[in-house]
Amino acid sequence: MVLPQELVADDVIGLRDQMSARIAALLRPKGGKRKEGDAPLPRGIEPIAALPPHIDRPWKRFDAAATELQDFRGVRASAQADQRHSGTSEAERSAANTDSDDRWRALEQWNAGAAGLSEDGQTPSPADARWLYGQLFPAPEGLRFITRRPRVQWAAMVQRMKTLEEERAQAVIEQFGGTRHYRQLVAAHARFGEAYGFTTVVLAKEGGPTDGRPQWSAARDALRSLIQKIESHADPEIPGSEALAAFLLAPYVEMVDDLAKPRRRAPATKPEAVPAPPLGAGSTP
Repeated sequence: MVLPQELVADDVIGLRDQMSARIAALLRPKGGKRKEGDAPLPRGIEPIAALPPHIDRPWKRFDAAATELQDFRGVRASAQADQRHSGTSEAERSAANTDSDDRWRALEQWNAGAAGLSEDGQTPSPADARWLYGQLFPAPEGLRFITRRPRVQWAAMVQRMKTLEEERAQAVIEQFGGTRHYRQLVAAHARFGEAYGFTTVVLAKEGGPTDGRPQWSAARDALRSLIQKIESHADPEIPGSEALAAFLLAPYVEMVDDLAKPRRRAPATKPEAVPAPPLGAGSTP
C-alpha cells in the first residue's frame, strides 16, 4: 500500500483525531445503552464492546506513533521559540559591548583633556593625569583593546579598572571632574561582565530536537499497517464487516481526496504546436 506523497504530519495527526472520535462512538461496554449525547452512527453500524483484535492492535500502535509525533513537534516548536527569545541575550551582549566601548572612549577623551592642561601648582597636577593616561591608553595600543575579542577585551579592561581604583587615579578623577565618567564606566564594565559571563554564570540554552524523521517514519508505517488491516476486515460473508471498515476508513478516504484536489485543479499542459513540414517541390499549397 502506498500512502499519498503529499502527506504531512498535520494530516496524520488530524486523521488520528478523526479516527479516534469514530472509534469512541463505536465502543460501548457490554450492556451499555446509548446516551442522548453520543455521536451518531450510520445505518448498518452497531456499537461494539471492543474493536476486532486485528484492528485494535494496529490502531493502538498508530495512536501511540501519532501522539509521539505530535509531542515531538510541540517540543521542537517550544525549543524554536526559546531560541528566538534567546536572541535577546545576544542583543544584550551587543548592547553591553557598545556601552562599554562608548564609556571607554568618553573616559579617554576626558583623560586626554586633563593631561593636556598646563602646570598650575595645584594637586593633583596635569602630570598625574598624564601618568593615568599612560596607564590606561599606552601607545601604540591606545583604545584598541576595546576592539579585541571579548575575553581579551575583558582582561585588558579588568587591568585598567584596577588602575582606576588606585588612590592616585581616584585623586585625578575627582579633581579633574571625571567622577561621572568613572561611575558610568564602572556600570558599563559590570554590564559587560554579566552579559558575557565573566562575573555571572551564563548558561547556553540547550538546543531542541530537530530531526523528526524517526517519529514521522513510525507514524507513517503505523498508519499504513492500520489501513491495510481495516481494508482486510471487509468481507462480504461477514455481516457488518464492510460497513465497519467503511466507517473507520472514511476519514482516510476524505484525506486522500483532499490531497488529490490540487493535482486535479492543475491545468493540463497544452501540447506544443508542431510546425508544418516545408512544402516540397511540386506540392500544392
